[in-house]
Amino acid sequence: MINTALLSRWHVHADDYEKEANDNPAISIQAVWDDDTERGKGWAKELGVPFHADLDALLADRSIHAVIVDTPTADHKEIILKAVAHGKHIFSEKVLGLTVEECQEIFEAVDRNNVSLMLSLPRLCEGYYLLAQDMLDKGLLGKLASIRCRVAHNGAVPSQKNPAGWLPDHFLKKAGTGGGALIDLGAHPIYLTNRLAGKARSVSARLHHFLGHEVDDQAAVMVEYQSGALGIIEAGFVSEGSFYLELHGTEGIYITDGNHVRYKSIHVNNGDWVEAPELPDNLPSAMQQWVNQIEHGTEAPITREDMLNLTLMNVLAKSSDQEGKRIEL
Repeated sequence: MINTALLSRWHVHADDYEKEANDNPAISIQAVWDDDTERGKGWAKELGVPFHADLDALLADRSIHAVIVDTPTADHKEIILKAVAHGKHIFSEKVLGLTVEECQEIFEAVDRNNVSLMLSLPRLCEGYYLLAQDMLDKGLLGKLASIRCRVAHNGAVPSQKNPAGWLPDHFLKKAGTGGGALIDLGAHPIYLTNRLAGKARSVSARLHHFLGHEVDDQAAVMVEYQSGALGIIEAGFVSEGSFYLELHGTEGIYITDGNHVRYKSIHVNNGDWVEAPELPDNLPSAMQQWVNQIEHGTEAPITREDMLNLTLMNVLAKSSDQEGKRIEL
C-alpha cells in the first residue's frame, strides 16, 4: 500500500486526483497539508484524515511514502524538492517547473533519492492520440505538413451564477500561477503537439488578456518544427469548451474533437474518409503509471522529455510574447 499525503487543494484538479487516488487499491490517502489552513482543514475533514499545518513534519513521517502535489504552480520546485529529499514519490499537476532549469533540478533530486516522479499529462493516454501517433509512425499521413490543437473552456467568462467566472479567483492572478491559459489549459495542446510534431525550431506567441485579467486568458502559439511542419497551439478560458486536434500530411488528414475521429489517407479506403474508426485502448492513466513505477519499476509512457519540453515551450512562448518577436532555438 502506498501511503500518500495530499499537498494542497489549490489546483482545480486536486479533487479529481484525490478521487482517483481513493479509487486506486494501491493508494491510501493518509494526510492533508495546505498553506491555506482553512482550506486544508476542510478537505481533511471531508476525507476523514489528519490535517498537518507543518509540511516539514509531515514529510519527515516515514509512514508516508508519496505525495500528490496540487500547490500553486510557482511553488512546485520548492515543495517537490522538499518531498523528494525526504524520500517521497511524487505525483504532480502540470507544469513540473516554471523553467527548464527547475525541471532539471527536480530530475536530479529524484535520481539522487531513488524515488518515482509522474506528471499528469492525461491526453497522452487517450486512444485518439494513440491512433494519430500510430498513423504518423506508419506513414499513413505522409510527411506532416501542419498540426493544430486547441483546448479551451469558459472558466473566466462572467455569468449570473459566477460573476467572475467559475475558475477560482487565484487562477487568474499572477501570484502563484506562473501564467494563465497557456501554462495551464495550454499544457494539453503543447504536450500533444510536442509528441506528434517533434522538436521546435522557432516559436511565435501571443498571450492575450481578452477580458483584462492579470494573466493571459487566451493564447495562440505558432511553432515551426525541425521537420519543417508548422503548428498552431490555442488555449483559452474565454470561450465555450472545445478540443480539436488536426494533423495535415502530404498523404492524409486526421481530425478529432476527442469524441469523434475521422481521417482519410491515400493508403486506406481508396482515399475516402473513414468515420469513427475503432480506437486503440487507452493507456493506463498517469496515476496508474505512477503506481506501476513505484510497485514494479515499470517504465512509464509519460516521460521526462514530455515534462521538460512542456515547460520549454511555455518559456519560449512567454519570451516571444514579452519581446514581441519570433524566438529561434
